Amino acid sequence: MTDVHNLHQSANDELIKGNEDKAIEIYTKIVELEPADEIALSQLMDLYLERDKFMYYLTRANVNIVQHKYEHAINDVKKALNLDSNSIDARRKLARLYKVSGKNLRAIDEFLKLLDIDASQKDGYIELIDLYTKENSTESAISIAKKAVSNFQDDVNFKNILANLYFKLGDYSNALEIVQDDYLKAKILLQDEQNDRAKEILDKLKEDKNLYKEQNKEQLAAYYLLEAQYYYNIKEFEESLKSVEKYTDISLPNPLSFQMKALIYEGMEDEFKSAYNWGYCYKLQKRFDEAIVEFTHAHNANSKDKNTLIELANLYANNGEKFASMEYWKKVYEIDKDKRAGEILGEFYYQQGDLRLAEYYGKVIEKKELKEAQYQDEGLLEKIISFFAKK
Repeated sequence: MTDVHNLHQSANDELIKGNEDKAIEIYTKIVELEPADEIALSQLMDLYLERDKFMYYLTRANVNIVQHKYEHAINDVKKALNLDSNSIDARRKLARLYKVSGKNLRAIDEFLKLLDIDASQKDGYIELIDLYTKENSTESAISIAKKAVSNFQDDVNFKNILANLYFKLGDYSNALEIVQDDYLKAKILLQDEQNDRAKEILDKLKEDKNLYKEQNKEQLAAYYLLEAQYYYNIKEFEESLKSVEKYTDISLPNPLSFQMKALIYEGMEDEFKSAYNWGYCYKLQKRFDEAIVEFTHAHNANSKDKNTLIELANLYANNGEKFASMEYWKKVYEIDKDKRAGEILGEFYYQQGDLRLAEYYGKVIEKKELKEAQYQDEGLLEKIISFFAKK
């Protein structure tokens, strides 16, 4: 922070001396250190106004980006490109502005133009692959990845990107031909059910002592996930569960860990545990309606499981279905007079004006309130009797 402050002072001193070139140099350095520094950007904009219209529009675009005025920024970059259509920086900026604005097809067009100008721009290929993937155009993403592999033959990353795209398309043969990463290769082999070949890679990975170092936790988690899939493929379900638990110890519970457990329990023909884990998988993915369906299946398979009932009660409550939620809290309460369930039910029935049920579930009701409620009930009963007596 102090360096930037000193640079501002230096730039101001240069302006006072009339050294605009030096001031531009210093303000440019400030923006490199602090891209959102509006003072430096505004000063640069003023300095470029008369001397360099191209840089003026690019700098004004940066000011608008900092202020989240993306449409204005897009217009500024277009004006800059009208002055220099072959500018790599301007073309990249326009493409990324379209991307952050959610205009993926326009972003694709701009990144393609970027690569037409300069085919050595690695980030252009990566951005295009990402955009085509988001647009569910895997074939187009593969086409770009192939060009990247051809242009950067020593770049292992592009080969693995291409292999992963083939993998997503289900083209395991081409994926295995180009893949360089052992973890990805094992994953492809397991998906293709080439279990013996996958096991050879897994055994090799397991022997690497570096795998168990603290800084390689994510890699170790990835290994356990592959190991779990291997055991699942060969139907050693208990071993597969152990591997998932080891994965979870590192990565903490997540949708993938619950999905793996659900599949394993399906293989073990354990209907309750399979549905229960699918429920948590969907819940963490915020697919709440599907979570309700799965937890309901789990409840049907084991009607006395308290955790399933609580999950259903909470899911229905989050959906705004209070009465459905209370039905499940009742079932929770019936199991062991659960204190929390009682508090929730007591408060619910108190708010509904049913003081008898509220008191039954442990809500403290003043005697005066009970007497008033009883009087109202008796008065209502007399009116009903009188009504039918007249018939």
